[in-house]
Amino acid sequence: MTNKNENYYSNIRHDLIGLITKKENFNVLEIGAGYGETIIYLKESGKAKEAIGVDLNYDESKTDSYERLDKFIFGDIEKLSLDEYEEKFDVIILADILEHLNNPIELLKKLKKNLKRDGEIIASIPNIRSFNALNKIFIKGTFAYEKEGLFDSTHLRFFCKKDIIALFSESKYHVDHIESALKSYKPKSLKKNINKITFGLFEEFLTTQYFIRANNE
Repeated sequence: MTNKNENYYSNIRHDLIGLITKKENFNVLEIGAGYGETIIYLKESGKAKEAIGVDLNYDESKTDSYERLDKFIFGDIEKLSLDEYEEKFDVIILADILEHLNNPIELLKKLKKNLKRDGEIIASIPNIRSFNALNKIFIKGTFAYEKEGLFDSTHLRFFCKKDIIALFSESKYHVDHIESALKSYKPKSLKKNINKITFGLFEEFLTTQYFIRANNE
């Protein structure tokens, strides 16, 4: 890996990378790739053989980052055609993207033809059952949208853990693994410690996000 500014890899989704079962020489596609930090890391660390990113927005100042990948596609993934990549990818990453879509089920179905038969979807999705959300709605009495987080103004869909599993099941995937984001919280996190001493009983109220690995059925 080439030397970079210490902040270059600050947005790498190591929490999701840890769910990938393929260890090397795999083809990866990331939808909603941003500037491509995660898949650039996978490519330059020798894990990914080929890395392709898709994002809605183009930032001219990040051209150098885009060019580090095998290809970067710009456009609305719900309208784009990826027919040229049939059974191409071992891994498809959907980091905090499904909640922004008009029809996430249709996208997941569409991506099946791009995924190899033994391929896997790696995703993260916010959990609306979090105490943060309950506190805002039931205690503060507001559903006001915000610039980011659970109430991101660009969120079109909201999910609890059961809904996440159902989303993948209805799209004909098998959820091989699902875990709360609490695992990635700092060791002294109050929520993480509460979850530990209550044996996970209140996990769905403590975590703001779930990480998912799903396979082709």
